[in-house]
Amino acid sequence: MSIEITLHPRKASIGELKDFLKELGFQPTEHLWAWPKGSLHFHWFEKRDFISFDGVEATIFPPSRKEQKKLGRCAHALHTRTRLSASHGDIEMQNRVIRLARVRFGGNFYNDWYGNNRYTKVDSDSRDATARGIYLAYEFVTDKIRSVRFSLPSPTQSLEKFVGTKQEDLAKIDPKRVLYNALIPFAVAALEHFFGQCFKILLQYDPKAQLKLRQQSRKIDIADVLAIQAHQKTVEDVVADWYSFQSIASIHSAFSDWFGIDFWKLLRRRKKVGKKLPILEKHLDYLIQTRHGIVHRLSIDVGLTKEQIEEILDLAQVVIDTLVDHLEISRGCKIRG
Repeated sequence: MSIEITLHPRKASIGELKDFLKELGFQPTEHLWAWPKGSLHFHWFEKRDFISFDGVEATIFPPSRKEQKKLGRCAHALHTRTRLSASHGDIEMQNRVIRLARVRFGGNFYNDWYGNNRYTKVDSDSRDATARGIYLAYEFVTDKIRSVRFSLPSPTQSLEKFVGTKQEDLAKIDPKRVLYNALIPFAVAALEHFFGQCFKILLQYDPKAQLKLRQQSRKIDIADVLAIQAHQKTVEDVVADWYSFQSIASIHSAFSDWFGIDFWKLLRRRKKVGKKLPILEKHLDYLIQTRHGIVHRLSIDVGLTKEQIEEILDLAQVVIDTLVDHLEISRGCKIRG
């Protein structure tokens, strides 16, 4: 699903439309659709304060006679599109493009959701920059976990009748179970990515954390200084490098030191994971230790089942949701849409 708005300007050349989009910050891009010959494609995306989720697509194209009968004659029309996952900022920008283009060039437009000369209704969004940033990190990681879980291959056969068989022989019987082990580091990497991104976003916008950051006397490497100068790293990236987000103790230290969040306390509770109701701390610690065994000692458990991997992926998602639940309650602001 998407929102498409097409304007047929009363009078505008392709060059004028092109300059207009560039004035608004649109950049030339490619497009997958089969547009008429001579079409020009652009994209707008605002990184600042996580205003955009997907951005706004815009295409200048020569409309067909049939299209001109509906909205008026013109040599070149302006088509804009926002996707289903677009942010409020993206939709507001799409409205703004059409509104400003109509003021400058005149003409009529069609909104495929609301009809002729109707702008898109934009609902209010209480999320601030912090909430939007965490939401994007959450959606990114959740989508990856969901995709892997959906793609899990079923085992070739049950290993119950092979009890007592050597590990290397079991691996030959059903190699898919060897591949299941590779998903354990993935689950930990998903957690590491989310907690790292969440930490940097909170640090960037939390006033108390920023005050503490300005009071820091800790020295940083010249390589980091040069990376910041070259806009390859942010100060938040440097601080995040002080912690390992593959360790429960280090994650706790990071969030406790800077935001007063007791990560240990969040994990010392029972949450439903699959069909079980475990204490999160114990299961997460076991997951991390198992990951270390695979990565550092190449420990492979060929008896690992699809159900166990599904439970591990569910655990990663539940741990992520646990922190987001806490942030939504403590900040009084919904993060997940």
